[in-house]
Amino acid sequence: MQILLIPASSPAALALARVLAAEGHIVHAADAERIWGTAPARYSRAYRRFHGLSGAWSAAELWKDIGDSIDLIIPFVPLPGHFVESLKARGANIVGETLTQDDSEFQDFVRDNIVNASAENPSIIKVPASFTVHSRTCIAEILSNRESIFSLQPLPCYDTDDEDTLVDVEHATPSASACIEPVAPIVISCSTLDDRTVEAIKRLPMSDTKPYRLIEVAEGGAFYSAHAFIHAGQVRTFVVTNTRATDRDFAIVGAGEPLYDLLYQFTKRLAEVLDGWQSVVANHLSLTFHLQDKITYDDFVRKVTVVSCRNDPHASLVLLAAVPELRRKLALAYTASTLREEEDSAPVQIPTNGRVTKAMYSAPLAIYGLTRILFEFRPWRRRWWAAVARMAMMCVVWAMNFKEEMWETSDPGPALCFWAVMLGDSLISVVGQVAGVKWGMTRAAPLRSKTLASYRMALTAFVLMLDICRWWVAIMLYPWYRTTQR
Repeated sequence: MQILLIPASSPAALALARVLAAEGHIVHAADAERIWGTAPARYSRAYRRFHGLSGAWSAAELWKDIGDSIDLIIPFVPLPGHFVESLKARGANIVGETLTQDDSEFQDFVRDNIVNASAENPSIIKVPASFTVHSRTCIAEILSNRESIFSLQPLPCYDTDDEDTLVDVEHATPSASACIEPVAPIVISCSTLDDRTVEAIKRLPMSDTKPYRLIEVAEGGAFYSAHAFIHAGQVRTFVVTNTRATDRDFAIVGAGEPLYDLLYQFTKRLAEVLDGWQSVVANHLSLTFHLQDKITYDDFVRKVTVVSCRNDPHASLVLLAAVPELRRKLALAYTASTLREEEDSAPVQIPTNGRVTKAMYSAPLAIYGLTRILFEFRPWRRRWWAAVARMAMMCVVWAMNFKEEMWETSDPGPALCFWAVMLGDSLISVVGQVAGVKWGMTRAAPLRSKTLASYRMALTAFVLMLDICRWWVAIMLYPWYRTTQR
């Protein structure tokens, strides 16, 4: 099978490309380069061919290069809408599509199809509370009965009537497309309500024809994410991570923990619902869950709510590809239409037995931190020695228990390219922060200004001298010119 990964320079894309190429598939890469030769995917042995994309992301240009030979396209970021539509018009088979436009739309879908779908099989995982309000009285009643924080925003309106409708012109209401203007949501709660917020709510055009929505905001507690690849209603890969500051800063949750099984059962149920609803049979799911522990009277309650959903692959795919015994199943998860063997039908997940890497680190960021400490050379201060010891300890931990996100011994080209670009930027930024360099640049700035001023004055004087010489030559040659004219 010939597979195209786009963009192909991310750690997850490179890891999946190596797995697919090792199983005999022909993998192509497509990525944009700001400067020629700086895309790590260009130097990977896993890719048969690299296709450079211009800044406009021209699908026609890409399709002209790859032709009709590509069987599957796997995007690793949300692609531009015009790019996707152009590829589909040419018959491309693209994995995944954006399920919902925003979090509230996804929460409504889960509420209608899972939470409130069956009374016999209720879902343990809920969605944030949502209320449709038509007046300030409704808002006050809801806030007085609940301690949660809410987001007040307009209720989306969609005109689904394709036929002509006879209405009273004198009492006609505005069209659905113009019923609500885009406004920023207002975050309110009963404990933080002040006069300024009340005045802002009073100015809202809220009525029976222009309703608003109160959506519960998930705050406090802890956030976890479930990352899965689904195909034909079946969960092919599944990883649970604890969410931190960025997508790359995470740690794997073990498959033996109760939370893991709870999130897997919910994802499996969601995949079955999506199988009969969406047009694409294969898709990535990155679900964000909010966990909050509460004590009510004499009972301890753990509340789990699903907050959002994204449809791009997660960086945890690198850890799945790093386990040798999972690589064959991972390739089958993306390429096989059906999984016949019972052992292959189970989702690809991080094994619990043995020593398995459960986190990643970036070597350029580690070297950047070490270089910055060394440039701030202060051996007479205890804080400097503490920073050196902390960085050395972190390097040992990273080397023993973490995996570098880009490095692969059998395919070092992408990592070396990425490191060269990142380390160049990091060293320039570190050097620019050194006190001596700052002092030199500060002293050089006035000198540069004086030099430019002197240059401009000299250039002006030189032009003036040329003008004077020209006029003197003209005056001296004028009598001779009159003589020749006679």
